[in-house]
Amino acid sequence: MVTAGDGVGVDPARAVRALAALGHTRLLTEGGPRLLGQLVAAGVLDELCLTLSPMLAAGGAQRIAGGPEVEVPRRFALVSLLEEDGFLFGRYARA
Repeated sequence: MVTAGDGVGVDPARAVRALAALGHTRLLTEGGPRLLGQLVAAGVLDELCLTLSPMLAAGGAQRIAGGPEVEVPRRFALVSLLEEDGFLFGRYARA
């Protein structure tokens, strides 16, 4: 039985629905830019915790979310911001 994809990958919206049906309504995910981009594109991201380091680097880095493009960028509101040793810990929620 396949519940969250058709064998090639996972459909984030389908996975969230399948987990919710099992009573898992609060999900915490960790992954790279590709997973985050898929969650954003599927419209299932409600909250984002983002840490900023006080270090600068240059190079060919990509955005924090990569993958499918979205028609309209999603607007998130700052819920909390903490600082320690120059690091910023931000929590954003869907506006």
